Amino acid sequence: MGVGFACGLAAQEPVSQPNIIFILADDLGYGDVGYNPRGEPDIVTPNLDRIAANGAALTAGYAMNMVCGPSRAALATGRYQQRFGYHDNVGPRVRESGMPRGLPLEMDTIADYFSDAGYSTGLIGKYHDGDDADYWPYNRGFQTFYGFNDGAVDYWVGNKNDQVESWYAIHREDGKRVPNFDEYLTDAFGQESLRFIEANKDEPFFLMLSYNAPHDPMMATEEDLAKFAHIENEDRRIAVAMIYNMDKNIGLLLDKLEAEELMEETLIIFTSDNGGAGAPKYSGNAPLFGHKGTTTEGGIRVPTIVQWSGTIPAGQVLDEPVNGIDLTATMLHAGTEPKAEWQLEGVDLMPYLTGEQKQLEDRYLFWDNISHYAVRDRDWKYLDTRVRLVQGERKATPFSGLFRISDDISEQNDLSKEHPEELARLKAAFEAWRADNEAPRFGWGTHIGPFEGYRPKHEEIYQKMLEREANRKK
Repeated sequence: MGVGFACGLAAQEPVSQPNIIFILADDLGYGDVGYNPRGEPDIVTPNLDRIAANGAALTAGYAMNMVCGPSRAALATGRYQQRFGYHDNVGPRVRESGMPRGLPLEMDTIADYFSDAGYSTGLIGKYHDGDDADYWPYNRGFQTFYGFNDGAVDYWVGNKNDQVESWYAIHREDGKRVPNFDEYLTDAFGQESLRFIEANKDEPFFLMLSYNAPHDPMMATEEDLAKFAHIENEDRRIAVAMIYNMDKNIGLLLDKLEAEELMEETLIIFTSDNGGAGAPKYSGNAPLFGHKGTTTEGGIRVPTIVQWSGTIPAGQVLDEPVNGIDLTATMLHAGTEPKAEWQLEGVDLMPYLTGEQKQLEDRYLFWDNISHYAVRDRDWKYLDTRVRLVQGERKATPFSGLFRISDDISEQNDLSKEHPEELARLKAAFEAWRADNEAPRFGWGTHIGPFEGYRPKHEEIYQKMLEREANRKK
C-alpha cells in the first residue's frame, strides 16, 4: 500500500478542539470527481479537487451500505448499523408488528457527543430516518437544523414548501417549516452553511453539510445546464450540472473558511452515502463495476477526501481501505475524548493521515443487508449481490465472486476457484461478524416481516417493486 506525498508541510501540533465539517453527497459516483484520474471525463469539480490537493484523497474509501438510510445511521453512531437492526432504508415492512422505524431513540449520535463536548452542532440538508418528530435531527443532538427528513425531495420545493407533506418540506430546528423561498435547493443549503459558519466562527463547531445532490429527482438550474450543453445524454447532462452546482457551493464554504482564517482550525471530510446510481443515467462510477443498491465496488466504493491545513500534509493519495465509521471515529477523536460506552467500531485515521502511521492494522470491512453482502481485507474481497443493470437493461442478475481487489478494482477476475482458501477465510470472517448483529427491524424486503405500510408514495413504489420481483421469477 502506497503513501504519496506530492507536497505539503510537516504536520504541526493539532488544534485541541478543531472545527469539524463533514460534507456528505448523495449517490455520488466514484468517478464523479475531477481529482480521480480514472473517473468520468465530463465531470467538473474544482473545489473537491481543491480539498484533495490540500489534503488527502483516500482511493479506497467505502460507504457503510449500498443505500442511503443505513449508511447514514452508521455515520451517526460510529457503529455498524446492523448491530441495531438498521439493514435497509425505513420502509413498509417490520420484523414485529408495531416495531418503531428509525435509528433507535435510546442511542446517542455524533451530534450528542459533540454537544456534550461543548461544540455548536448543526445539520444542513438531508436527514433520512424515522417520521416521528423524535427521530428528526433537532432531537438527535443537532442544535441547528435546516433541511428535510426523507430520501429525496424536489430541488424546487422552496416555492411550495408550505404545501407538501412534512417529510418533503424544509424545516428548522424548532420543527417549523421554512417560509417559501425561490432558491434551488443545493444553493439554499450552501447559503445556509455560510450562515452557520458566520454564527459559530468564534467557538468550536461541528457541521454536517448533507447535500441531496446528485440523488434524483434529476433537476438542475438553467445556468448550470448551459455549461454542459455539449453532453448529449440529457440525464447525464443534468447529473453533471447538479454535481457542479454542489461543488460551487462547497467552494463558497471553503472561501468563507479562508476569509475567516479558520482553515488551520478546521478538519474537513467529504464523502458519499453510497455509490452512484449508474451510467448512462445519473452519476457515474468509472472505473468500477456496478452501481448503487449492490455490494459491487460501484455500489459501495465512494469518493473520500480529508483536509486539515497544517496538520494533514497536502497532496497525499492514500490507498488503505477505510469506511464511514472510520470517518466518524476520526472526527470524534479529533474533537472529543471517546468513551468505551460509545462502542465506536471505526479506526481513528489521523495517525495514518498525518504520516505517523504508514499502514493501518490488518482487519476486515463488512457490508450486509441480508440479500446483498460483502467482506474485504487489504487485498481480497468476496461479495454476493444482484446487479440490476445488465448491458443497459434493468435486470436482477446474481453476481458473486472472489476478487483480489487491491489489483482488480473493476472486479473483472473471479479467483474463487484458484484461491478457495481465501474464499473460505473471508466467508468465515463474515459469518462470525454477522452472528453479532440484530435481525432487520424494518425495510422493504419480504423477508423482513409483516407489511404495515409506510407512506402513500412509498406504498406505490413498494407495489411496483413486488411486481418486478414477480416478473423476474417467471
